[in-house]
Amino acid sequence: MSEEIDVLIERKESELLPFRSHMEELRVEFIKETIRFSAEWYKKTAQAYITKYPEIILSKSEGKIAEMKAKVNDLVRDTERIVKNDLDDPALWWHQKPHLHDPIDQYKQVADRYPETLDRAIRYALGRLGIILEEFGFPVNASAKIGSYQEFWFDQPIGRGQPTPCYPHLLKWTKEMEDSIKEYDAQYTQAIALYNEIQKLKEEKRRQQALSRWDSA
Repeated sequence: MSEEIDVLIERKESELLPFRSHMEELRVEFIKETIRFSAEWYKKTAQAYITKYPEIILSKSEGKIAEMKAKVNDLVRDTERIVKNDLDDPALWWHQKPHLHDPIDQYKQVADRYPETLDRAIRYALGRLGIILEEFGFPVNASAKIGSYQEFWFDQPIGRGQPTPCYPHLLKWTKEMEDSIKEYDAQYTQAIALYNEIQKLKEEKRRQQALSRWDSA
């Protein structure tokens, strides 16, 4: 009987492999598109704050304006490293760290409401712009300093210790980002069902092994 279970486990694990492989491809596609999206977002959002608060820029010297612009440009050039730092975490991607009891809807999108863990990671990446805006006098608080601010660009999640810069406003992903995660969700739904079957088979094998040792003692 144990040998039959081994065959079933091997068969199910073989069925699971293509799902995990495709999910990895989708992860890579999503991160690549998020890098492109974020680089454009940094530039557009910096310009949006300049036009929203023109008095702040107009009150600065040419040197200060050039310094801020240089920091925004440095941020744009560093987009790939920033996004990968926040989105390469294996804990965000089920196929990299499969769990038995993960929520079935954890990658589900409903309109513009995105999967929480991925949405938060992207907002952390985008929150780096808030540090620059705060430094140059815009009404943004990305460093969690005590004071009176109009916008709070930080989050203090459990386990991170220090507050983390985080973009707090409405955010719309690109269609490519949405499509990648919709497909990832479809793959995940099937993969986790297979994974659960494998775990049940392994548990049954352990029960049989325990009973066999008991009977032979």
